[in-house]
Amino acid sequence: MESMVAGTDGSDDAVRVQTGTLDRLALDASVTMLHGVGPAAAERLAAAGIRTLGDLLLYFPRRHREIAEIAGPDDAHVGCYVRVRGRVERVTRAFLPGRKSLVTVTFASPDGERFAVPFFNQPWLRKSFQPGMERQLEGRLQATKKGFALTEPVIVNPRMDAQGACVVRYPSVDGISEPRLRTWIDKALARAAPSEEFWDEVPAALRAETVPLGQALRAMHQPRTVEEHERARRGFALREALRLFRRVEAARRRRMSVEGPRFPVGEDHDPRVRTVLPFPWTGDQERAVRSIRQRLAGPSPMGVLLQGDVGTGKTAVALDAILAASVAGWQTAFLAPTEVLAEQLLQVLSELLEPAGVRTAYLSGSLPAAERRAVDAALARGELDLVVGTHALFSEGTSFARLGLVIVDEQHRFGVEQRTRLVAKGRSPHVLVMTATPIPRTQALARFGDLDLEILRDRPSGRLPAPAIHVDREAWPRVLRAIARHARRGGRVYVVCPKIGEDGEKGGAVRLAQDLGGRFRCGLVHGRLPVAERRARTAAFRDGAFDVLVGTTVLEVGVDVPTATLMVVVGADRFGLAQLHQLRGRVGRGRKRGACVLIGERSDRVVALCRTRDGFDLAEEDLRLRGAGELLGAQQTGAIDFRALDPLDDYEILRAARDAVRAEEVLPCGP
Repeated sequence: MESMVAGTDGSDDAVRVQTGTLDRLALDASVTMLHGVGPAAAERLAAAGIRTLGDLLLYFPRRHREIAEIAGPDDAHVGCYVRVRGRVERVTRAFLPGRKSLVTVTFASPDGERFAVPFFNQPWLRKSFQPGMERQLEGRLQATKKGFALTEPVIVNPRMDAQGACVVRYPSVDGISEPRLRTWIDKALARAAPSEEFWDEVPAALRAETVPLGQALRAMHQPRTVEEHERARRGFALREALRLFRRVEAARRRRMSVEGPRFPVGEDHDPRVRTVLPFPWTGDQERAVRSIRQRLAGPSPMGVLLQGDVGTGKTAVALDAILAASVAGWQTAFLAPTEVLAEQLLQVLSELLEPAGVRTAYLSGSLPAAERRAVDAALARGELDLVVGTHALFSEGTSFARLGLVIVDEQHRFGVEQRTRLVAKGRSPHVLVMTATPIPRTQALARFGDLDLEILRDRPSGRLPAPAIHVDREAWPRVLRAIARHARRGGRVYVVCPKIGEDGEKGGAVRLAQDLGGRFRCGLVHGRLPVAERRARTAAFRDGAFDVLVGTTVLEVGVDVPTATLMVVVGADRFGLAQLHQLRGRVGRGRKRGACVLIGERSDRVVALCRTRDGFDLAEEDLRLRGAGELLGAQQTGAIDFRALDPLDDYEILRAARDAVRAEEVLPCGP
């Protein structure tokens, strides 16, 4: 719990503060000091991280909404959240498919207007409402063909006063009802003795966002208006963001305080790159390349997050940095999340770089022992300039003669500790982190705030992502005709399944490959295949020996076949939005346009993918669909617990906090 009390020294004064005739409790006092919180309740609260009054008062509501108190339903309040009193007239129950039920209670408001309140899958409520009984309810007012209805209903506890015009809802605590929790919070507010030193960590320039602590806590839990609640929340969110960025900035300053390798880029570099890359830079690529070159030549180790949508040319930007490192006599380690991606990257990079004299190799845990020892020995002797590999790169047996550049592809698949272990194999090497899965801007700030951000949005000519089309499972015959049409025209077709399955198992990649094999030249790849066999089948598909390649999500990244024009995703509703966008990016990478067919339920993720091709928009939508959750994992945040900061909407707060922290000469908080 963050201290909100000044001058606590372990004595009785740390538990009680005498103010006139009122016995106040300090915020580090146990919740058992509140009437009604016994040992069993205290144990349940502790499981949710609530042990003291301060913990309880910092257990902020998860949601808040404006609510209007009305005498009865009317057209003016349709679509609004309302509070209304009503008398029960009748109760009905209907059974729904899947052994579900619907209890509908019809009320009459004091002004005589009737409204229905549906309760889904709560059959016991049928006996809880008797004709003539009066209740106060809250919910969203809707107009239906049969009259008014109150959806998302909440029954106001008759033993508690209804909240005001702003209603808050708390995260659930196992075994503790929300009314009980609210009662204890109200008692804590009445007896708490907060200290204004709580806001000392907020720079004076940002202090306007805060209000006195006692007032802010009351506005969080007992707001009179939405505006009052939101102002208090922003103050707490700002403090949380400042604490986060002081950790992040400490890491950045540690990196900037040491000397890194220097890769000066001479006048002959651009002509050398032009002989390697057969296409011109896009505008975004050129800006990113120039920025990265400046950092590679600088005194401090570079730390850059290169973020770009599918098909924007991140690998070409990385190639420029690899060539600069090689010419300067330094080695590059290129870390990929899967063997399929590592193999594909090595093939692309070696074809382009080896004619320029860059010595390349591949390293993974599946290599034969003798081959792996040979690669390790060549790296240690400095006989290799670039090694592309998987987790084997940061194993203890792998060492480098002069590691100067670390490139991490698809960073979200690696932990911070893994990246750090690879960086530790060099003397403060430059770091380039790449992701083809755009990161919501709030997460990019918070998770990678110690890195400089470069974004690629421009695409090479003709590289628009394929449009996505949703079809039901019953449309499979139409999908087969589409596969046949693309194959007939010389296109290649991917078919991706959510699971491998076994022979004869419906819905798995194995069974589907067997079925399609009777119609098309068909290959099958999945994670259980030996590496050599998987590599051979992927190459056969790329070379035209197969028209159709059936697989699992090993096809999500790393397979680059310019002639692929159709992506079919079976059970699309079982994939994440980022996965679906990555799969769509596997087609339409050549001269012909691609298409993506999504088979399965019409989930929110599927609808979002069909609506837009912009990966950055999809990243924001994905975060909204998944919910706020934790902004960062435990490795990034340490002890920081976000209770007010909203990772969906608080970008401006995060940016203001980052800028304020970077301007501080001395950081108030340690890393």
